[in-house]
Amino acid sequence: MWESVEKRGIERRGLVAGPADRPRPDLPAGTDLLPAIKHIVVLMMENHSYDNYLGMLADRGDGLPMDASGTPTAVNVLPNGQRIGAWHLPATAQVTGNPTQTWHASTCPPTASPAAGSPLRSGRPLPGADPAIPMGLLDRGGPAVLPRARAGLPVGDRWFCSCLGPTFPNRRFLISGTANGLIDDLPWDLVDYPPAGTIFDALSRYDISWVNYHSVHRPSSCSGACFGGGGLVLLRRLAALGR
Repeated sequence: MWESVEKRGIERRGLVAGPADRPRPDLPAGTDLLPAIKHIVVLMMENHSYDNYLGMLADRGDGLPMDASGTPTAVNVLPNGQRIGAWHLPATAQVTGNPTQTWHASTCPPTASPAAGSPLRSGRPLPGADPAIPMGLLDRGGPAVLPRARAGLPVGDRWFCSCLGPTFPNRRFLISGTANGLIDDLPWDLVDYPPAGTIFDALSRYDISWVNYHSVHRPSSCSGACFGGGGLVLLRRLAALGR
C-alpha cells in the first residue's frame, strides 16, 4: 500500500520516478570505469549521523559549529522550549530505543511533550526517553574505524538517511535504491523484492564478484540453510498473493 502512495506522490510532484542515466550511457552497461580500483568496501553504520561520529573533526568536513574554545555550539530546541546542546557520550554503547527511529515518530507533527526521543522533535516520543541522547557525539575512543577516517580518508559530510525511519527500509535503499514501500522492521514485510532488483543482481549480471558480510545469530543461519533460496521465493509469492 505504501509503495502505491509513494508512487502517486512522485507522479503528482513531477519528480523523477525511476533511476537517472548511467554515468557513461555511450558505453555498454557493465563497462569498468574504475580500472585502477580492485575492491570497493561499503561499511554501513547503523543509527549514527556525521556529527555523532565525525562532527568534531578539525579543519575537515562540515561538522559541528564550535566556539573559540572548541566546544560545539549546536543546540536542539524541544517543543517545550528546553534547549539541549551537543555533548560527549561517555561510551559507544547505544541506549536501547533512544533515540526512537520509527517512521511514525520521525514524520508525525511535533507535540508539546518534553521527552522527545528524536532530534526531530518526535511527534510520538518514547515515554521517559532522554532528549539529550540524540545530541550526543563521539570524539576520542570511538569505533576502531574512526581513527582511519580522521587520518585522511575521504569523508561524506552530508549524511542523511534515505528513509526517515528504521533500519530495514534504509538497508533496502543501500542495496536497491528504494525501500519498496517499507516503513517498518516487521519480518513479514521483508519478503517482497524490488522490481529492479538489487546491486548484487547487477554485479552478478556483469560477472563482477561480490560478498555481503553480516553478523547473524546461529538460529538465523540454521533457518536460512533449511529454507534456502526456494523457501524465500515461496514466501515472496505468498506475500504477493496476500497483497
